[in-house]
Amino acid sequence: MNWLVTWLMLATVLMLLAWGMLRRERIYQFPFLVGVITFAFILPQIPGLADDRFLPKGGYAKTIAFTIVCLAMCWLGWSSNARPFSFFRWDFREKRLLMASFFFSVTGAFFYYKLSRLPGDMTVGVQMSGAPVAYLFFARFMNYGMAIAVLCFARRYSWTAAFIIGVDLIFYFDRIVVTGKRAEAVELVMMFALAFWFYRGWVVPRTIMLGGVLAGTLLMNSMSDYRTITRANSSPAWQDIAQINVAANFDDLLKSGGPEMRNAIWRIHHTEETFDFDYGKFHWNRLIFNYVPAQLVGSKIKESLMMEMPAAARDYDPLTGTTETGMADAFQSFWYFGALKFLLLAYVMSRLWASAKSGEMSAQLVYIFSIVPAIHAISHQTDWVLTVWVHMLIFLLPTLAWCRNRAPDIHPYYSRMAHSLAFGASR
Repeated sequence: MNWLVTWLMLATVLMLLAWGMLRRERIYQFPFLVGVITFAFILPQIPGLADDRFLPKGGYAKTIAFTIVCLAMCWLGWSSNARPFSFFRWDFREKRLLMASFFFSVTGAFFYYKLSRLPGDMTVGVQMSGAPVAYLFFARFMNYGMAIAVLCFARRYSWTAAFIIGVDLIFYFDRIVVTGKRAEAVELVMMFALAFWFYRGWVVPRTIMLGGVLAGTLLMNSMSDYRTITRANSSPAWQDIAQINVAANFDDLLKSGGPEMRNAIWRIHHTEETFDFDYGKFHWNRLIFNYVPAQLVGSKIKESLMMEMPAAARDYDPLTGTTETGMADAFQSFWYFGALKFLLLAYVMSRLWASAKSGEMSAQLVYIFSIVPAIHAISHQTDWVLTVWVHMLIFLLPTLAWCRNRAPDIHPYYSRMAHSLAFGASR
C-alpha cells in the first residue's frame, strides 16, 4: 500500500508539471509551481519513509493519500477562465509610484542593514525573536519598493527605476547569500519574470525552467549545511561551502527520508487518533503571533488573545528548523476536509492571476508577493500567504491609494485607452 500511494503521488506531481508545460505562460501559474515545490521539496523525502518501521502503522499511506488530495485541490481550484477582481481597477501616476518605491526601498534597506549587523547565530537557520523579528518585519518594505520599480521598468525603461533596482539588489543578494534564504531567491526571480511577462510577453524557456527545477531539487537539500557554515562565520566561507557533498546529501535523503514529511506523518496520525481539531484557530493564532508585538502589549496580553490549540503528542519532538508541511495543519484544522484550504487558495490565486494579466498593476504586485508563500502552503504552512496579505493590507494598500490617478470621469472609450496607457495593457 505504501509504495502504491508513493507512485500515485509521483504521477500526480508529474501531471501538474506536464500541465504547466503545455502552454508557456502556465509556468508562472499556481498549479505548476505547486508541482515544482512538491517535486523539489516533498518527493525526495518520501521514498526513505515508505518502509520505515518506526512510523505509526498506516500513517505513511494516510499522509501521502491526503497530500495527493491536496495537490488535486490545487489543480481543481484553479480556473483558466477566472474573472478578475473588480477592486484592483486602479490607475496610477508613475511619478508617485517611483517616489513610493524609493521610500519603501530606503526604509527596508535600513532595516535589512540592521539585520545584517546581527550575529549569524541570531538570524541564520534559527527561530528568530525580539529585535531580529522587528527588523525583518519592516525590512519587507524593500521588497515592495523593488517590485514597484521592476514593474515600472518593465513597462517603460527608466533610469530612476533602474537605480532603485540596482541598490535594492545589493541588499537582496546579501540576504540570499548570507542567510541562504530560498524563498527570497525564488521571489526575486519571479519578480523579474512576472514583470516582463505582464508588460513585454517575455517567458523563460520551458527547458531552462525544467533544468532549474532539477538543479534546485539537488541543491535544496544541502541548504542546511550551507546555513550551518554561514551561521558559524556570520558570512559565507566559500572554502567550506565548496566541500559540501550535494550528491551524497541527496542520496542520503532518498534513503533515510526527510524530516518535514516525517513530522507531517506524526501530526496527521495523532490528529486522526485524538479527533481533536482546531477548526481554523491556527490561522488566528499565527496572525496574533506575527502582528501583535509582545514588547508593546506584554506577553500576557498577547497570549490571552490566542485561542487554545489541540495538545501535541507527547512523543512528538520535531527537529528545530524543520517544518510540518501545510498538509499537517490543514488536517489538524478540518480532518480530510482540510484539503478544501488548497481548493480555496487555488481559486483566489486564479482570480489574482486573471486580474494581473488584465493589466491591473495593483493585482500584479499582489500576485508577485502571493505566489511564493502560496506554494509554501504545501511545504511549510497554509498561513504564510494570509500573513503576507495582511502585511500588504496594512502597509502597501495605503501607499497605492496615495499613488492613484484620480482623474475626472471621461468618455468610456478614452477611459479604457487611458487605463491601457496609464498602467498595463492587457496581454
